[in-house]
Amino acid sequence: MSGGEVLVPVAELRGFVAALLEGLGLPEQHADDTAQALVDADLSGRSTHGVRLLPPYAARLREGAIAAAPELRVLSRTGAVSVLDGGNGLGQAVAAWAVRHSIDVARELGAAVTTVRRSNHLGALGSFTRLAAEQGMVCFLTQNTRANMAAAGGRQAAVGNNPFSFAVPAPGFPVVLDLSCSAVARSNIDLAAERGESIPEGWALGPDGRPTTDAQQALLGAVLPFAGHKGSGLAVVMGALAGVLSGATFGAAVPPLADYSRERDLGHFLVVVDVRALGSADDLAERMDRYVGEIADSAPAPGVERVRVPGEAADDRRRELLQRGIALPTTLLDTLRALADEVAVPSDALR
Repeated sequence: MSGGEVLVPVAELRGFVAALLEGLGLPEQHADDTAQALVDADLSGRSTHGVRLLPPYAARLREGAIAAAPELRVLSRTGAVSVLDGGNGLGQAVAAWAVRHSIDVARELGAAVTTVRRSNHLGALGSFTRLAAEQGMVCFLTQNTRANMAAAGGRQAAVGNNPFSFAVPAPGFPVVLDLSCSAVARSNIDLAAERGESIPEGWALGPDGRPTTDAQQALLGAVLPFAGHKGSGLAVVMGALAGVLSGATFGAAVPPLADYSRERDLGHFLVVVDVRALGSADDLAERMDRYVGEIADSAPAPGVERVRVPGEAADDRRRELLQRGIALPTTLLDTLRALADEVAVPSDALR
């Protein structure tokens, strides 16, 4: 841990974040769901999607660009298919509600397909699919974003980097895949720009459409897809599912995060399957255990200690940090304390 960081106990941090969000007007359940998701992102090693998102979220809440206490509505349900309206609430609160709804439908019918419109940025999607997997559900979740990525063969932003996550229940820990369709999440470029650091080649294009290692120029241009046409193709499909089919805003019509005059109207698309509808839960657990074991026992490449499956490293990190605490930059802590003072919330947990 560097001298510019402070270890904060996980339970205290989660309680502080929830209290701060309630101070900003969120109902208790929404504040708890959002705090759980943000702290879980830090626990799993995705600090760019953790509590550092609180300041920009707070700004949008205060300006009315996000509804603190949204009306969450089920617009329609046809068998296993539901269409939900998130009321322009915080994405984490809306997603938690949508996942719980989908789990209930899947328990009733074996599977659920759910679209959500009028939501906001979700952060780390794996936090939500993992929660479903821990309840015996296979879960797929994707979200659309503003067009911020060049499509394969292009040189300007034309499609969102539209993140997605899969989670499958397994003994020990769920198998969780959580990634965006770009070579790197744009938040990593934001972080590099804040620190005055350069970025690796292959991450982004500048505003002139040429590759750049300048983070500031990258923010004016477009991120690049991972694996060329493969990442680009996935982004197009995820955008169709989460943005187009949900009835949400999509592509360049999505307002920038810094535009407080309009709601962003982001969309989500979920598929949840109750594993009990697929066969004996015990048999499936044994089969997953063997499958994961075969991968983990495969020969590692030179310099690699051992082969891991998706979700394993995050699970190891989560257990470690639950004991040790989460290291947060002092600059972020100062910002969070100032926010807490403004809404009369004690910040003793951050000292």
